[in-house]
Parts: sequence; C-alpha cells; structure tokens
Amino acid sequence: MKSFKHFTLVLALIALVCALEACGPKPGQFAPPPPDVTLANPVEREVTTYLDHTGNVSPLESVEIRARVAGYLESINFEPRAKVRAGDLLFVIEPAPYRAKVQQALGSVNSQKSTLRIRQLELDKYANLGAKEAISELKLEDTKANRDMAEAELEKTKANLETSKIDLEYTHVRSPINGRVSRNLVDVGNLVGVSGATVLANVVNDDSVYVYFNLTEAELLSLTRKSINGKGSSLSHAEETPVYMALADEKGYPHVGKLDYTDIKVDPGTGTVQVRAVFPNPKGLFYPGMFARVRVPSETRKAMLVPNLAIMSDQGGKYVLVCDDGDIARVRRVSVGQVVDDMRVIESGLTLKDKVIVSGLQKTRPGSKVNPTSGPKKTPTSTDAGPRPVKE
Repeated sequence: MKSFKHFTLVLALIALVCALEACGPKPGQFAPPPPDVTLANPVEREVTTYLDHTGNVSPLESVEIRARVAGYLESINFEPRAKVRAGDLLFVIEPAPYRAKVQQALGSVNSQKSTLRIRQLELDKYANLGAKEAISELKLEDTKANRDMAEAELEKTKANLETSKIDLEYTHVRSPINGRVSRNLVDVGNLVGVSGATVLANVVNDDSVYVYFNLTEAELLSLTRKSINGKGSSLSHAEETPVYMALADEKGYPHVGKLDYTDIKVDPGTGTVQVRAVFPNPKGLFYPGMFARVRVPSETRKAMLVPNLAIMSDQGGKYVLVCDDGDIARVRRVSVGQVVDDMRVIESGLTLKDKVIVSGLQKTRPGSKVNPTSGPKKTPTSTDAGPRPVKE
C-alpha cells in the first residue's frame, strides 16, 4: 500500500513539471509586436451649438366648414383631399325656401315703399293747409308721425330683405381659404344646421406648416442673454433665426425653416415658453399632427474636435486613447459635446497637441506600447467648412 501511494505521488510530480514546462517560453518564441495605430491631433474650428427639441406639425390655416343655415344637404361639389381656392363652392344646402323668403322680404319692401309714398303725399298736403291755417297743428304733427313710422318700417323691411339674401347666400357653402379639403362629414340628403352649426368638412392650408415646440426657462434666458450681447440667435427678431427639422423616419435635419413666433410669457406650470417655426411644404410631405425633431442654433463658437470614432465609453464615462512620447497608449477622460458630421466636440480633457489614436483601437490596450504609422491622419481644418446642421 505504501509503495502504491509513493508511485502515485511521483506521477503527480512528473505531471506538474510537464505542465510548468508547457507554460514557459519556448526557445525561439517572441512576444507579439505592438499594434499599428493611426494618430490625429484635435482640430479647432467654428461650430454651432444647437438646442434639440421635439415638436408637432400644425397647418398654417385650418377652418371647419359649417352649415350656417338649416336645411337638407342638396349637393357636394368637391373630391376629398382636393386642392381648393378661397371662394370655391363646396356644398349646397336646399336653397328654395330661402329664395322664397327673399321674394317675400322684397314684396314687403315694395309694399312699404308705397305706404311711405302715400304718407309723404299726405304730409305735403297737410303742410300746405297748415301754412294757410286751414288745419290744426295737432293734425299736422300726427301726419308727420305717420310718415316717420312708414319710413322706419321701410328700413326694417329692407333689413329683413338683406338678412334673407344673406341666408340664401349661406346655402352655397364656399371655402374661406386656399387649401386642401377633407372628406365630407355629412352625406347628401341629411338635415343640417338645425341643432347647431353642423361641421360639413375641414380645409387646411398646408402650403407651409408651423412646428410648435417648447424651450425651457434656462434655454430662454441663455438665448436672450446671448442675443442681447450679439452672440446668439435672436428671439426678438425671430425671422432672422433658422430652424432645422426632421420627421420621424429621417436622419439629420434636412428641412430648413425659420423661427416665426415666441410666446410673450412663460408657463409657470411647466417652466417653458412656446415657440413656433414655419417651414415651406411644396411637396405636401408634412401633415398636421406629425411628430418632428427640431434643432435651433444657439451660438457659433470655436471648439476642439476629434473624429467621433475615437470616442469610447466605459462605466467611468467617455474617454480617448492618446499616445505619449514613449509610444505608450494612455487613457484620457474627456467631456464631449455635440456631433458635427463625423467629428465630436471635446469640451475638456484634451489639448491641440495631444496625439489621439483614431484607428487600431481594437488591438490597443491602455498602458501597452503602440506603433504609430506614417503620420497623423488628415482632419478637417477651420477653413474646410462653416457652421452647418448636425448629422447624426
């Protein structure tokens, strides 16, 4: 038994020695060479700082077409979604009863004109007799009063005639604005306008659209101060401030409009102020009610940028790898700003002299030696491009 245990111990020692020899360096084996990396210095150029918000599209004008008189809907004179001009006929409400009322009112006017003529003749006759003192003054005054009453009654009948003509005109429902008409909300043959002004359709002017969004109180103060100092967008002269917009399925901000209106008060409940921008809509791409992403330029300033692909993240935040004078990769924590094309603004953490590793990052480990290639990669200079919308 003891010899068996001794034999087992010897085998274990032999196995351990073999394992140690397998892990050790073999003759002629070398450590892998340092990875090749490309370096780039941060560049400085003018960039525009933006405020990003979400908003909703609203039509330039929107009108509910309503029945202003009661009657049966006689005809519909448009196709849904058709373009209409101001004054185009959309609906006809049965006009016959209103034509009859016009004729009735016209007859009352003519009758009252005759009555007034008779009262005027009486007044002229009694006025001549009164001059000769052939009638009493009371009779003359009574005749004048009858003439005045007839004259007033004529004005009343004329007003009734005008009202009847207006009601007759309302039987022909026309578009008050240029725009696009919705489907008819009431079919022919239905009684409309009895219990209220029945909505018949909607017309929206979508040649241009508004986009409404809100700025926070802090953003409002920042923009106002920068505007006062001449360093930022002007809210007091909104038409001078461009606004960039993107729809839900778009990248970047391809649509350019202008700031149109800023509310004159801050909502104390939300601490925001409503802002409105206007965008041309020649192709009809924007529909009222759509969601939109909005970008407003805040200020233009000089900033330091590095290629966006050089920015990495971990639990400690954003960082880049820089190459020191000994070709050793070092971690440099940075504070980043917005993306400008394929570059990222660096707010702090780097200098223009730092050599940032922009390629070969997958094989590079912090604290390890690297092999810089032919030279710094060419990056945009301050003269390559001016301020433009950010593309994400």
